[in-house]
Amino acid sequence: MKQYYSHMKGCLIVLALLLVCSCTGSHEQGPLFQDDFDNPRSGWGVDRREKFERGYEEGEYFIKLYEPNWFIWANPGERFEDVSVEVDAYLASGSQGGHFGVICRHIDVDNFYYFAISADGYYAIFRRVDGGDLEILTGDGSGMAPSPAIRTGEQTNHILALCQGDELSLYVNGQLLEKVSDDTHTRGDVGIGAGSGPEGNVRVRFDDFTVTRP
Repeated sequence: MKQYYSHMKGCLIVLALLLVCSCTGSHEQGPLFQDDFDNPRSGWGVDRREKFERGYEEGEYFIKLYEPNWFIWANPGERFEDVSVEVDAYLASGSQGGHFGVICRHIDVDNFYYFAISADGYYAIFRRVDGGDLEILTGDGSGMAPSPAIRTGEQTNHILALCQGDELSLYVNGQLLEKVSDDTHTRGDVGIGAGSGPEGNVRVRFDDFTVTRP
């Protein structure tokens, strides 16, 4: 009887601990994925080619484009459905006519969503389907739209993309710029990207990449 009681007492303690964890942990869930780019082996890749470079530098990740109207991105190799993706990013050098931002639901190189801003104060939510051109989902679809919330020049902007169900929202520096609905892509990888304008020669740097539940 004494042995049975001791066993039951141990089970009750374990049960109590489980109840405490389940009650407190659900409100304090950490990030699904996080990278401050301090570790050059964290999985984003390093490339040096004729038209672009990308890699780690001084605790940040950079994308450098030499070719005009070129778009390059990087992914950590994860897979999510509904996520909030955020990063600090800035134009380190070059033309302000390019763009940079974050990616969600990256199925492959031909299918993903891209949430971008430019160093001259414009933004857009893009969609790529079956390897076609980047389509603008925001505004009237004819071009990127201006916003005073975007810090221009070489200032750092905090970019956040919300991908929840068919809702796609872009926040910059804590302000909602626009929300659209699209159900083309439902799950996939996350990432960062940068594109050059007609002048080419753009260098963008990223830091503190975080993925959380919406």
